[in-house]
Amino acid sequence: MDNMVIVLVVVAVVAVVFVGLIVLIPYLVKKGINVSGILTGTTTVLDTADHVVDTLQEFFPEVPVITVIGWAQKATEAAEQLYKTSKIEEGQRKEEATKLVYQFIEAAGIEIDDDLKKIVDGAIEAAVFALPKTHTD
Repeated sequence: MDNMVIVLVVVAVVAVVFVGLIVLIPYLVKKGINVSGILTGTTTVLDTADHVVDTLQEFFPEVPVITVIGWAQKATEAAEQLYKTSKIEEGQRKEEATKLVYQFIEAAGIEIDDDLKKIVDGAIEAAVFALPKTHTD
């Protein structure tokens, strides 16, 4: 199996898990189910996903996509921290995270093409879903 196919399968599985969580958790809350235990389990799953990405990066160091996913996670966390410390506005978080990922990519000497831009955008969106919610209603 081609390395890029493996990476795309991993990214797709992670995206499906995040989308599933986004739909499932509000549904369970609406039904009156206490989801705090589920959220603790979700944290464990996300930590495991982080370890999977790290492991894949060791096996496929020549594939920059896995590295980009890690950079997107770190950039998203950094942008959220900048927002929490009032250094950027709420609407600037994605822009800031994207800018940081592109800076990492350029520093690594990786060519940025349309496919990589899509991967960066998707990886940032997935990383956002993994963050604890800033505002709750």
